[in-house]
This record gives sequence, structure tokens and C-alpha cells, in this order.
Amino acid sequence: MKNTSTAASRECRVVSATGSLGVTPFHEGSFQAALQRNPHAIGADAGSGDIGPSFLGGDISYPPAEWEKRDLELLVQAALDLDVPLIVGSAGGAGTNSAVDRYAAFVREAVQRSGHRGIAVARIYAEVPLAYLEQRARAGEVMPLGFPGPLSQEAVRASSRVVAMMGVEPLLEAMRRGAQIIVAGRATDDAVFAAVPMLQGFDKATALHMGKLIECASIVATPPLMRETVMGTVRENGQNEIIISAIHPDQRCTPASVAGHSMYERPDPTELLLPGGRLDLSHVTFETHDRQSTKVTGATFVPADFYAVKLEGAGWVGERAFTLFAFRDPISIAHIDEILTFITDEAARVLPGVERDRDYRLVFHIYGRDGVMGALEPVKHIASHEVAVVAEIVGPTREFVERLGALVKYASLRAYYKGKLGTAGGAAFLQDEIWFSPRGAFHWTVDHLLPLSDPLELFPISLEEV
Repeated sequence: MKNTSTAASRECRVVSATGSLGVTPFHEGSFQAALQRNPHAIGADAGSGDIGPSFLGGDISYPPAEWEKRDLELLVQAALDLDVPLIVGSAGGAGTNSAVDRYAAFVREAVQRSGHRGIAVARIYAEVPLAYLEQRARAGEVMPLGFPGPLSQEAVRASSRVVAMMGVEPLLEAMRRGAQIIVAGRATDDAVFAAVPMLQGFDKATALHMGKLIECASIVATPPLMRETVMGTVRENGQNEIIISAIHPDQRCTPASVAGHSMYERPDPTELLLPGGRLDLSHVTFETHDRQSTKVTGATFVPADFYAVKLEGAGWVGERAFTLFAFRDPISIAHIDEILTFITDEAARVLPGVERDRDYRLVFHIYGRDGVMGALEPVKHIASHEVAVVAEIVGPTREFVERLGALVKYASLRAYYKGKLGTAGGAAFLQDEIWFSPRGAFHWTVDHLLPLSDPLELFPISLEEV
């Protein structure tokens, strides 16, 4: 595996081909153009908490397997041809152990088809054993983050699966052990791209900020074309610099687009919280470097008093289904709240001994009024000529949910309200059946911070030669 820099150049170029591996196939044109610039590393992030708790809780891959396999094959072939490291983080979307193993199998096939031999492939797992976590919770050692209060034992017991977000340290350790290709479980996005520059001795803050900027690939550029390749370069040129470059000829990485992405998904634009510390971005500058690139300087790393990783956990709630009905009749629309109240009252009447919000959930999403923002919607008057209602039903069994879905449909037609002119009601249905979620319903159970005495403690590394 070739060295990422020389004493003369002190430059490390890292390719980001896709902002989310496998979600949709990345474009080969800009990727191949980036490879012509002789990158020193290739990285790809595959996951996010944005996809919701079902994929973690149900241990299901978010992208289609054939697209994951296709993207990985192109990335593996490029890394082997150039003899550079390839790092993939948050395998499968949620970063579960089974997703790491599945990606590693895809990588193994790609290596074998390439004709290369003796390639060291590392798997880094990120699932947290629930018994271990319950013990830490019992001791009051798991701190609040997105959820208020320390993690409870009850929350751990309600979890189907919990992952920890690894920092850069397990990736560095895998490469020190000789890995050229790394498939990692849940990981911070920036670490995937910062690991190789850091291994070669580049400034930690500069490498991590570069990783943050290219994590979503071409979304850092303008216009934000999807699934195009970008390149991040860290270099020592009298000061620590980052160069963020668009590769597609119709894209540019401008100071505005790069600064905008630097603030992406963060409540405070002046800092980025990471395992073991934070990036202080309060003195960062963004300058035009060339037609397609922006130069970034000024990030510093501030160590924390202790090392900690974020935990994400999800647990099964029940079976889940949806039914959709719509109104175009202005009288029905004017009385839509009465119709929905009638439906919930009917459910309570025919389900004695079963309590809403305790034993089942029945939630209405009213599109055309407040289906997107709910109670936060500032516009209270319905101005549209038609309104759609999505009824979301969660219950203990499929039979229960199916029965409640039939009741919702029937009651939407039979509800009485002042001014109603017909006995059949004004509801229209897209189809007779209700839609079942194949995995059921999951919810987030853990969003906490876990202190670690060793950054490698929760992230076992398995190395094999392909």
C-alpha cells in the first residue's frame, strides 16, 4: 500500500464518491475523473440516524443490496488499482454487525474478481452488548445526550439493538494492523475520511474538518447534484489547509457552499462535537482556491475531559399499518376534526379494556392542513380544495391492527357532522386494503453518551486476508 504523502509534498488527497453508499448508484464519470488525480485514499459513508429507528431495531439494510454491492465493487476496484486504502463507515445504514459482515462478503467477492491477492480486509463492529450496557446504566454511567436524564435499565431492556458511534481511533488501529480495506459499523462521518491523513501525521483538526466537509460528497458543491464525486485535500503549506474540490464539470465548491455544509446538521456552527473532544470552528475562513475549489483554514481541536461515544438504540413497539382516505367535499373538510374524533371514539367503544396510547396508537396525519408540521403549523385555515388523511396504526398483533384499520375506514364514512347531506359520507379511498410495514414499528430508545477508558473498547477488529 503506497504512502499517502512525501516529505516534499505533505499533501493527502481523499475521494468521496457518494454521500450515502448504495442508496442510489453514484455516477462513474466524476468518480473516474477523480481517480485520474491520484488520490491517496477513498472513503464512503453508508449510514445515518436520519433513516429512523426501524433499520437499526430490525437489523435491516437501508439501501438495496444490489446497489450496495455495485458501489462497493467500483470502490474496491479503484482502491486496489491505485494501491490506496478504502474505508467504509456505518455499513448498511445503521452500522449493525450483520451489515458489516454482509459488506465484507461483498468486498471479498470484489477482491476475488479483481485478480488481486493478499488484500487485508478489516471488519470493525459497533454493536454494544445489552448486558454490558445495562450494567453501565445500573451504575449511572451513561450520560444524557439527545434524551434527557441518564440511561435507565428499562430503556436498555426495551432496546432490540444498540450501536456506538466509533471515532477515528479504531480505523487507525485497523490500518496499523495492516488493513487496506476497512468495513466499519456505526461511525462518525468525518472519521471515515480523516483516518488516512491522520495516520500520516497531518493535523488532527484539519483532517477531521476535511472529513466533515466531504462526508456527503457533492452536496458540498453548487449546484448540489446528487451522487457526484468530490475530493478533499489536506496539506501543510506554511499553515494547515483544506482544499475542497468539485469534480463534475458543472459543479463548483464555493466558499458559500462549503461554509454552508460546514454548518450542516449542527445547532452551533462554531463547533463540532466528536469522540474525545470538539472542533472549534469559530475562526475558520473559506476562500476561493480555483474555479472548482475552496480553501479552508482555521479549525482547532479542543480535547474533552474524558473520551465518550454516542449511543443509538432502537426497540420494537408493535405491528404497524397505514390507511389513507381523502375528502374533496367542502362540508366534510370543514368538519374534519369531528370526523376524526368520531373515529377515535368508535375505536374506544368497540375495543373495551384497550386504551389508546397505552395499548395501541392511532395517529392521523392531515395533508393539506398540517400533515408536515403538525401543531407547529402557523397556517390554521384550510385553503386547499382537497385534504388527505393518513391514519397510522400501531398495535400488539397484526390481527389487532388489521381490525382497527377496518374500523377506521368504516368510521370515516359513517361519521355524522352538521350539514352532512349523504349517508355514505364524503371520504374517498385509494384502495380497500391497509398497508402493513414489513418490520413493524420501532422507536428510538437510546440517545446517550457513554464514557470509555479506551477508544477501542467497544469496537472489536477482525482482520482477514483475501
